[in-house]
Amino acid sequence: MSAQSIQKKYLPVIRKAFSDDLKVTSFIPMKLGMTNDSFIFSCGSGSFILRLPGRGSEALINRKQEYEVYQLLADRGIADEVLYFDPETGIKITRYMENARVCDPHSKSDLSECMRVLRDFHALNLHVDHAFDPWERLEYYESLRGDTPSRYDDYSQTKETIRELYEWTQEQPQHVILAHIDPVADNFMFTPDGEVRLIDWEYAAMQDKDIDVAMFAVYSLLDKELVDCLIRFYQNGVEDRLQKKKIYAYIAIAGLVWSNWAEFKLNNGDVLGEYAPGQYRFAKDYSAYFYAFE
Repeated sequence: MSAQSIQKKYLPVIRKAFSDDLKVTSFIPMKLGMTNDSFIFSCGSGSFILRLPGRGSEALINRKQEYEVYQLLADRGIADEVLYFDPETGIKITRYMENARVCDPHSKSDLSECMRVLRDFHALNLHVDHAFDPWERLEYYESLRGDTPSRYDDYSQTKETIRELYEWTQEQPQHVILAHIDPVADNFMFTPDGEVRLIDWEYAAMQDKDIDVAMFAVYSLLDKELVDCLIRFYQNGVEDRLQKKKIYAYIAIAGLVWSNWAEFKLNNGDVLGEYAPGQYRFAKDYSAYFYAFE
């Protein structure tokens, strides 16, 4: 469907968020994401982003839970500014951040700032009524393949190793709060006025805060040197060896969670590039790093 057709189809939604006599002066594709499609439109009130859930996203995202999170975050200066959100469809309109840029995951100064923002968010100790269980999600995403086997011949062996790591994490001290779950580099917006906003809260739920550091690492396909650097930035000068080992475990677990997510998306015809095999490598590599940890 062309941008012009999409504009015509969703103009009633846009007008519901603003006014019936709104005139849209431009409407262009922003990105075709792995979960959603986004469009930038302009009107007399400024520029905004229309987020449309992508194909198959209803099997991956609970939009009512996402809506609950945005309600909790409203006016805290943390997230993107939401002007319209339909919890039934997942259609969302947010204010466009003019001249903002995303985090460069290979810039140590950017990584440091992102981990500061993550620490500050975690320090709020926010709570919602739903939780993210990585093992439950792993098995759920795996089930979406149906009878289609995994692309990886040693998947069963890898899954058993990940189960051991998951059970180990359940025995460790945890600080369970509202976690972002998807605090990837592309979701940290650096604005010209020096603010950093954390956007796209569709996976956010209750979980051990340390999992957020792992999720940043796996999405950006960081090498081990940068992963260790990321952990140091998050720890902010207070070395915690157990926390580091736990984050290694979460990286391995997250790798297999998102590997199964990626297999579902690939089976639906999506193109994910290096992301998909990269997740499986994280599952295997960080299982090995975990067991070699001293």
